[in-house]
Amino acid sequence: MNKLIYLTYQVFPNNKANNFQTIRMLENFSKQKLKSILIFPDRGNFDKSYESIKEFYQIENDFEVKTYKHYLPFNSFKYYEKLTFLISSFLWSFYGVVKVRKILGTKDIIMTRTHWIAYFASIFSNSIIYECHKFSKIDNFIFKRIRNKKNVVIIFPNKNLEKSFGLNNNLKTNSLILNSSFNEDFFENIKVDRVTNRVVFVGSLLRFNELRNINFLIDVFSDNRLKEFELRVVGGPIKIVEKLKKDVDSGNVTLIGPIPQKEAIREILKSEIGILINDSDTHSKFHTSPLKYFEYLRGGVKVIAVNYPSHKQLPLNENNFYFESNDKESFIKNILKASKATFNQNDEINNFSYENRVKKLLIHLARLEGLEPPTL
Repeated sequence: MNKLIYLTYQVFPNNKANNFQTIRMLENFSKQKLKSILIFPDRGNFDKSYESIKEFYQIENDFEVKTYKHYLPFNSFKYYEKLTFLISSFLWSFYGVVKVRKILGTKDIIMTRTHWIAYFASIFSNSIIYECHKFSKIDNFIFKRIRNKKNVVIIFPNKNLEKSFGLNNNLKTNSLILNSSFNEDFFENIKVDRVTNRVVFVGSLLRFNELRNINFLIDVFSDNRLKEFELRVVGGPIKIVEKLKKDVDSGNVTLIGPIPQKEAIREILKSEIGILINDSDTHSKFHTSPLKYFEYLRGGVKVIAVNYPSHKQLPLNENNFYFESNDKESFIKNILKASKATFNQNDEINNFSYENRVKKLLIHLARLEGLEPPTL
């Protein structure tokens, strides 16, 4: 392995969870002494320099950053926005794969979260890693066409998502289940006082451009039975935060808005309970592996989550309490139960750091190539 090229249609800096994961993976590839390069499209009128990205994500382990020209208009069409995005992604993916070939060594790895990049890059003999976090017809179409490729590795966040594709042949053999992770560097040497009955939600207030069910939380915390509890909501976008503030009529709800990730970790460490809440779409119910879940557990926080299969199959769930979606009574019952429970410390949480996630992936790659795997 000479270097890892992370070629993706994502754009940076950006506050989405998938962008944070990409950056943390690159940081930890660098930590493993693997030269790493992030390449993404030059779309959107904002600062995409490495200095800007490093400051935004509070990067501590360096990697290289490049942008490739994005020739098609971006966010310029009022109508057919989804269709134009799909077309742009397809065309730029082809362009990006063609262009990256000029810097691609025979032992280099290409990694991506963009399905068309995985498809076009699969013609190379290099190892291709595709992080698949959502079921789509396009993914299904692509997987059927690269099913016999021995050089393609698919990462899934949970078994449900892998099963939904019905993989077989080499793609099934090469696939790997890797849950989401936490950044250990942000937890080290931080000492704060935990606040009794403080509850925190950390994450984007939007998912796939749809509002998460934050209004439900605002409403339920106005109930007199939770008057001794404090809810703190961390995340943006700012416009959504300002809009939601108009719905807050109780003094025990605070909408903090987006803050740097290190500060968000401090909010977790100060809290007793963390919330996992999502919409009722198929992805949320069955396929998600929330980043904040592992941050909650690493921070010693009990978790109250919507009773979805995706949440029930999360590892180390002895500190989890489940409520029925949009059921106020179920939520209050479980948050009162969680507040009386003692957090069960499990040292296995350390296995879910980004550093260990990268090590597991590198071991998997080494085994597929018949090499001696590095030790964890």
